[in-house]
Amino acid sequence: MREQEEMKEKDSRRQSVTLGELCERWQQSVKPAVKPSTYACYLTMIEKHIRRPLGETQVSGMTNKVIMDFINDRQKQGLSAGTVRLLLFLLKSVIQAGKEMGICPGEELYFKLPRQAGKRREIMEWEDFHKMVCYLLNSRRSFELGILISLGTGIRVGELCGMRWEDIDLDAGVLKVRRTVSRIRNVETGKEDVSGGKTILQIGTPKTGSSVRDIPLPRFLTERLRERFFQRRFSPQTYVLTGSGRVMEPRSVQRRFKNLLRKCGIQPVSVHSLRHSFASKWIEQGFDSKALSEILGHSSVKITMDIYVHSTMNQKKNYMDHVLESF
Repeated sequence: MREQEEMKEKDSRRQSVTLGELCERWQQSVKPAVKPSTYACYLTMIEKHIRRPLGETQVSGMTNKVIMDFINDRQKQGLSAGTVRLLLFLLKSVIQAGKEMGICPGEELYFKLPRQAGKRREIMEWEDFHKMVCYLLNSRRSFELGILISLGTGIRVGELCGMRWEDIDLDAGVLKVRRTVSRIRNVETGKEDVSGGKTILQIGTPKTGSSVRDIPLPRFLTERLRERFFQRRFSPQTYVLTGSGRVMEPRSVQRRFKNLLRKCGIQPVSVHSLRHSFASKWIEQGFDSKALSEILGHSSVKITMDIYVHSTMNQKKNYMDHVLESF
């Protein structure tokens, strides 16, 4: 009789667990298994977008209608489909962790993902691309050299920030991507920092295993790097982008890049557009997509083709002319 009462009491406690409480348990369990930057992202997304609307909801009261209302509300707030997909991934992970602890929702949840909305990608036209290359080749400053590396290799902004001279093999003409820089939330400071609180600069390994890679450098870039290195005799630990032991963070790169665009008379685009432009120019020349995927540090060719390869308007017009000529 006493065992039955204890079982009922346990079931009652499980039934009363809120989604907010379950999120807290999940966060503690996942923290050792992910990178600090990933954990900081998860923590912010949960506290900003999940705890506020659903934190007081009992897990036993979670239904597909609750999930759909949650999705609709997030979309009305203007969140992108990608952000909503991340929120659903987090919700699913939290609920699954609850099931493993015997804390179950009111019905089987399906977590139907919204279709990813199409988004116009920023890439440079050939004219602007060449204009910027000419400007960078005539400069002898470290920052402009870094942007030239981005144009010639398609590396991520965070990877550019973390690049040191020790990562460049001038004899082999190879760039070794071994670290990345990002500004993330300081998860040790407490929940009060969610909306614009303190952050820390994170210097760590690239985002995935495939992101740790060796990139062959184009000949012109190897020659420019060799010239710069023997001119200044940098130490191996010197950051390429700053020419010193001080690291530059991605948002500072974006600000300086905007100024660079103005000097070149080029319409504003994000610094990340250099990566898109590199990939698009690669495919436009008819080069191998598998090689491009490896250079960009993707886990599959599909990611490369779906996200980073785009046609410019001039290229599309050229295709249209060739189509008509074939009639």
